[in-house]
Amino acid sequence: MTITLSHKIELKANNKFKSYCRKAFGVSRFTWNWALERVKEKRERKEKIDILELKKEFNHIKRKQYPFVMEVTKYASQQPFIFLKRALSQFFEDLKSDKSSSKRRGFPVFKKKSYSSGSFYIGGDLAAVKKGSEIKDKRFGASDNKPYLHVPKFGWVMLREEIRFPGKVNSVTISQDGDKFFASFSIETSEIVYEGTHKANAQEALCGCDWGVKDLLTLSNGIKIKGSKHLKRRQRQLARQQRKLAKKQHPRTKGDKTPISKNYVKQSRKVGKLYRRIKAQRLDENEKISSVLVRHFRVICVETLNVKGMMSNHRLAKAVSDNSPYSLKEMIKRKSALRERTVVEADQFYASSKTCRGCGKVNKDLKLSDRIFVCPKCGFTEDRDVQAAKNLTEVYINRVGSASPELLKNKPVDLTALLDDLAINGLATSRVESGI
Repeated sequence: MTITLSHKIELKANNKFKSYCRKAFGVSRFTWNWALERVKEKRERKEKIDILELKKEFNHIKRKQYPFVMEVTKYASQQPFIFLKRALSQFFEDLKSDKSSSKRRGFPVFKKKSYSSGSFYIGGDLAAVKKGSEIKDKRFGASDNKPYLHVPKFGWVMLREEIRFPGKVNSVTISQDGDKFFASFSIETSEIVYEGTHKANAQEALCGCDWGVKDLLTLSNGIKIKGSKHLKRRQRQLARQQRKLAKKQHPRTKGDKTPISKNYVKQSRKVGKLYRRIKAQRLDENEKISSVLVRHFRVICVETLNVKGMMSNHRLAKAVSDNSPYSLKEMIKRKSALRERTVVEADQFYASSKTCRGCGKVNKDLKLSDRIFVCPKCGFTEDRDVQAAKNLTEVYINRVGSASPELLKNKPVDLTALLDDLAINGLATSRVESGI
């Protein structure tokens, strides 16, 4: 069975390649805006919208009216039509559905120019990845084993690392994030190849995961995984750089026509670079945590959080965004699907923290500041977060009727292996003895 995987790799971009990319970004943006403008005109006149007809019209006039689109790959001016067609289909589907207005996807909007971001698509038929020694060019030596990506109408660009999954390249999306350029590969490979490079632990265990603010995750076996709080750690540095940015010359109100100074642009890049570093560290931590959990557990039970509601609370918003629980849950679900693991999501209104494991009574008076759960009815006492994680495992057991004895076991050897794996990945942990 074949599966499609993605891999994002940084490109070693020189000034010539950066100029090419900005041209391609501009062509892609221009084509999208041109097509969207025609779509809006047709909607106003209540005419039928046919994206393929618009594409034919654009191809007919582009050589004479817009010759600059011919300077880059053809996909930069062709793919936006496909993306626009998809966006319109999603918009009209949501209009017909029963989704609430907050969950509906809106009508496509025009794209504006940005000096720090952009992207364009390359089809698999024109994208090629080779080692330097395999390229028939005098500039590449016979001993050059570094990987290179072929970009149409430009040439070869070095990749910072090799593609991890051998297989057929379906497409490549080149994007800019600040001062760095990346290639996102969509690769078609087999399950056998994937399993060969991603071996799972032999453990057949059930795990409940309770999200937290102080501790990122609390597992039902008593292990707490501490979040690194990347944003909080760099708060002073970020504030200092933002104060410097505020002092530079730039428009301060909506109607202000003060020109943006070059120093403002330079400083804004520094602030952006710091934000990207925080984002990359958070993403890396979540990737490691999700990989460890999927490696060690057959069934993973998680809670459904109202992240939007939590973000509206000014006391919790920064801590929630720093931990990014929704992003972590999506990673666990994606990796579980590839490894044939089961992810069980509890209902959003299930009171996992307030329900007593001893008698089942819901303690409605439990406050967020109460870190130890004490049942007012039977006196059962346990760490609040560990009990919540254990209650989440009960959700799976109740749904399937019963769980095999193997799933319910937490052997000391397995716990040691889990702790070792977390330590190898640089993840701080603690143990709650009463919860094991």
